[in-house]
Amino acid sequence: MVPPMFEKILQILSLACKHKHTSQPFTAAHVTTAVAGGWDTITGATTHYIVCLDCGKKIAYDWANMRRVR
Repeated sequence: MVPPMFEKILQILSLACKHKHTSQPFTAAHVTTAVAGGWDTITGATTHYIVCLDCGKKIAYDWANMRRVR
């Protein structure tokens, strides 16, 4: 059995979590990107994503093919 603190460190480094338990797909109406001097919101652009229920990582999702984007 792996100690909880070591397991948490592995999750932070994304070595332990395989993202098997995910949420339903979400659609973000606005895409926020980093630009010089701050953040910029691209209006009209949509993106889809799912969230790992174990570690909380946001994962890109291809709505047309109904699968994760690698």
